[in-house]
Amino acid sequence: MVKLNKIVEFLNSFAPLCLAEDYDNVGLLVGDKDKEINKVLITLDADENVVEDAKLRGCDLVISHHPLIFKPLKRVVSDDSVSRTVIELIKNDISLVSVHTNFDGVKSGLCDLFLDKIANTENRCAIEGDCENGSGRIGELKAETTLSEILKKVKAEFSVDVVRYVGKADTKISKIAVCNGGGADFVYAAHEAGCDLFVSGDFKYHHARFAYENHMALIDVPHYNAEIMFCDYLAELLKKEFEKDIDICVTDKNTDVWNKF
Repeated sequence: MVKLNKIVEFLNSFAPLCLAEDYDNVGLLVGDKDKEINKVLITLDADENVVEDAKLRGCDLVISHHPLIFKPLKRVVSDDSVSRTVIELIKNDISLVSVHTNFDGVKSGLCDLFLDKIANTENRCAIEGDCENGSGRIGELKAETTLSEILKKVKAEFSVDVVRYVGKADTKISKIAVCNGGGADFVYAAHEAGCDLFVSGDFKYHHARFAYENHMALIDVPHYNAEIMFCDYLAELLKKEFEKDIDICVTDKNTDVWNKF
């Protein structure tokens, strides 16, 4: 067993809270920091199905990437799914911690892992932030490639059947910008930085149009596919630190809510 506060301190040491975006809500969201923790469940999203999974597995802590409580709750009643999830957490004495944009932007965090899966790069820097930490990543490819080759890599690495993209398949790529999840608005900064390609998700039409008009390639990796790797990555980090003290598992209840026809 280990106290919840010790786990939170470890997470904060890896991904400091100060790196979280202003709109974000990270850290300990539900629970008592002095509680003794026996078993941790890691998830991309925290919802009613995940809490039920935690109950069945005997977990007393859930660590999610996306915060369950994103906007202030004016009331906690059973009329909405967020409130019901909070009620179930409290009823079953299950704590909840979120590591989100702070985990994305820290050096060796999710943004770097995202870029690692796409291309072999050097001279990395954040799109926004200091040279080592911050939102998104820019990197120079160690060997020039084509947009077509990167599209093949994206499909394989992120289990995407069909990839939306802007640009010509034979476009030469030597400098790339990425932002895992919903980083579409960084398309402008990626262009300013002289990138040949920007890879992210949740793009709107005007983002794609901007890339097209400015001769920059664009690849849309669905948000879920881009970030589900968070679970196994965090599990690996926690096992290195706490494997002798607590059990660590990954939920199988995460769901990509988009259907395909």
